[in-house]
Amino acid sequence: MAIIEQWGVPLAVAGMLLATLLMSALVKRYQEHQVLVRARLQRLGHSVHALEQALDVLRTVPLSREMRVLLRGELLARLQRMARLSRRYPGIRQRIGEAETALNAEGAPNAAGVGPIDDEPMFRRIVHAIDELTEVFAFGDTLQRVPPDVREIFRRELGERRAEVHARFHLVQSVKRRKTGDTSRARAHLTTLLHVLRRRGPSTDFVRELYAEAEAALTSLSQSEMPVA
Repeated sequence: MAIIEQWGVPLAVAGMLLATLLMSALVKRYQEHQVLVRARLQRLGHSVHALEQALDVLRTVPLSREMRVLLRGELLARLQRMARLSRRYPGIRQRIGEAETALNAEGAPNAAGVGPIDDEPMFRRIVHAIDELTEVFAFGDTLQRVPPDVREIFRRELGERRAEVHARFHLVQSVKRRKTGDTSRARAHLTTLLHVLRRRGPSTDFVRELYAEAEAALTSLSQSEMPVA
């Protein structure tokens, strides 16, 4: 009894110290967990923003309904993951509701092609948006399971749309430059287009037709530059 009374106070102090250390360890683990959660939320937030922006820019580009539905579903899945990580994430419920509405509203694509591209900034925005979607299928980091063959089909479709966007922009710009007598700039647009179609265009009949159209335009330009005998 005397020994217990003798060590009573030191044991109490040791117990308090142990409890403090344990609490400190728990707090540290919680803080580390919160850092990881914030990092995951930030990554998801960036990916959601990029996907939203790309889909908005490409709203007039005729992507297949299957692709748009899958991408809208992926956008919704990422927002739902964010909600599970943080129920208090600002505006998350409203954004989920908007994503669900957009998903349900997807219909058949416009069959009229990519349409006119007014200027170079618009052209670059569209190409960047297509590249953003291509990366979604290229790196396999979707929350939804997308089979490899489906990824390849969608990548090929995006490659064709990218080629079409380049063709519509460069062919129109070449005609405009030719009309003003700036044949060197007109030629530069056509050679750029041929280079892009060779290097980045998928090997499909559609892309080969675009290539033939660009070659014909370049031949016509070259003939117009020849001196009349």
